[in-house]
Amino acid sequence: MQIIETTYKWAGTLARRSATRRIILHHAAAVTCTPQQVHQWHLANGWSGIGYHFFVRKDGSVYRGRPEDTVGAHAGNNNYDSIGVCFEGSFDREEMPAAQKQAGMELVAYLKQKYGISTVQRHSDVNATGCPGGHFPFEELAGAQTSAPAAPAARAGGTAVTLPLLAQGSRSETVRLAQAALTGLGYDAGGADGIFGANTAAAVKRFQAAHGLAADGIVGRDTWHALLGV
Repeated sequence: MQIIETTYKWAGTLARRSATRRIILHHAAAVTCTPQQVHQWHLANGWSGIGYHFFVRKDGSVYRGRPEDTVGAHAGNNNYDSIGVCFEGSFDREEMPAAQKQAGMELVAYLKQKYGISTVQRHSDVNATGCPGGHFPFEELAGAQTSAPAAPAARAGGTAVTLPLLAQGSRSETVRLAQAALTGLGYDAGGADGIFGANTAAAVKRFQAAHGLAADGIVGRDTWHALLGV
C-alpha cells in the first residue's frame, strides 16, 4: 500500500490528537470526487480543510488528508480519539469497486496494527447520518486482518510460514527478523531490537527504493518477498 502525500492550504491551526482508539469509516456521498475537492467543500463549511485523515479513491489509490496525528473533522463529538477514512463514492446507490475495497482493507489493517486498536465504526454508528450507505462493505473493511496478504517467508517440512505486515510502531520478534535481514543486506536498521522505529523505517524505504518497490516504509507482502528471496 502506498499513501499519496497531498499538499493542502489549511485555514487555521490543526490541533494535535492525544489518543487513537478507533477508526471511523465514511463515504463521500459523491460518485466521483478528489481529495482536493473534498478539501474545498470542507473549507466552505468553515472548517480548517479536509476533515478526513485518509481518502480512498475508486481506483485503489490512497491519499493522505489531515496529518495523521491531528484532530479530524469527520464525526461530530467523536473526533478526539479517532482516525477518519473516507471512500470516494455514494454507497447508498452503488457498489464499491474491488480495487477500492482491497485498498481500504489494507489501510484499515495497517492502522489497526500501527495503533494497536481493533475498534472500527461506521459514521452512522456515532452520529445520526446515513453515511457510509447501505451498500458500503463495512464488515469486510472493518474485519481486515492486521497482517499483510500471505507471503511465504520460509518452508519447513513443506509447510509455508506467513509473516505479518510491519510498520513504524510495531514491536515483535518478527520485527527483529526483518531488522536482521535488512542489516545482512547492507541496510542499517539501527540494530535488531524488535522495535520498528525511525531507523528501521528509513532502512526499509532505502531497501524498497533499491528494489523497485513503493518506498512507503511498510514491510508487506512484496517487501517480505524481496527481503527473504522467496
